[in-house]
Amino acid sequence: MQVCVYLLLVLHAADGCTLDSQEETKFITAHTGESVLLPCSCTNTHTRPERFTWKKLNTNRNTWDVISSESEQYRNRVQLGTAHSPGNLSLLISHLTEEDGGVYRCYIEEGKYRDVSLTVKGCTLEHPRQTTIITAHTGESVLLPCSCTEIQAKPERFTWEKYNTKRNTLDVISNESEPYRNRVQLGTAHSPGNLSLLISHLTEEDGGLYRCGLKSGGVRDITLTVKGISTRKFTPRSDSTTRSKAPSDPSTTESSERAGTQAEDSPQTPPYFPVAMVTVIFLHIIVAVVYCTKRNKDHPRLHYSTADGDGALSL
Repeated sequence: MQVCVYLLLVLHAADGCTLDSQEETKFITAHTGESVLLPCSCTNTHTRPERFTWKKLNTNRNTWDVISSESEQYRNRVQLGTAHSPGNLSLLISHLTEEDGGVYRCYIEEGKYRDVSLTVKGCTLEHPRQTTIITAHTGESVLLPCSCTEIQAKPERFTWEKYNTKRNTLDVISNESEPYRNRVQLGTAHSPGNLSLLISHLTEEDGGLYRCGLKSGGVRDITLTVKGISTRKFTPRSDSTTRSKAPSDPSTTESSERAGTQAEDSPQTPPYFPVAMVTVIFLHIIVAVVYCTKRNKDHPRLHYSTADGDGALSL
């Protein structure tokens, strides 16, 4: 039994590898920064061809260039086949760039090949060559938007810069640069095409013109205005019944108000009458009474009779 199985394996191996979907073209679309698997395998995954190669069509020279991990364009970015599955001849390309797009061929021998057409979509900025105006306040955080139209497309390289008005240059922004140390975050890991810049703990010096730029040349500008928070105390509005027009002479008004207050607080006094005059009059009356009384005692009245009637003679 074991001999029969061994003979079947030998005979099958002698037949060699027959490619799955041989001489057909498969179309694949991927995004920059991603990894992609270009499929190629033998119909029997346990059968490995004696030799196989991956090539890419060079449209400039109309030739096929052999792909390897040592070639300049794909250095340390490609993997051919798998060790645990001898008949799997697929090509894995990582860290895709737009230049990786094109026609690939899995080749065993004359008449045995399979083609794969790869399209790599790169990053094109949304709203390029436009300026967005944003206003924020000191102490807050602000997100300066910048993203690719293909949110899964990661650009090979992008930078954020700020216009330096003193030197008339664009200064590169990073988490290590002095003005922004530990205050900025560029892009997000879960969304490769999101290139937005997050600035925290804003200061008024953070205001200015910012630029999101790609290596391919696309740019987007943002003008940031940072307003300080006012510390002026709030003064409540006075009631309408107490509002009055400001006097032209403050000193006169102050004197009038003081006099009015004193008049309200002090009791009313009786009309003025000279006390000395009353005293003098009173003394004169007393002196007159005493004088008349004494005179009557010293000179008594004499009564006499006349023919006409009584009379009185005072001595």
